Amino acid sequence: MRKFRTLDEFEEEYFRKHPEEINDYLTEIFQEYAEDNDSGALLASLHVVARVQGAGEREI
Repeated sequence: MRKFRTLDEFEEEYFRKHPEEINDYLTEIFQEYAEDNDSGALLASLHVVARVQGAGEREI
């Protein structure tokens, strides 16, 4: 059975390959949040960016 990637996995891979686009993406998601106040969508998008930039990773 073929395993499909989630949208978050796809976005994470894309931004790892194109980190120069993260700032524009952040601007866009905050503009969308200002229009629709969808905090769930905002947090999901921020979570993707945080994972790409290594937030939450611990050094052991």
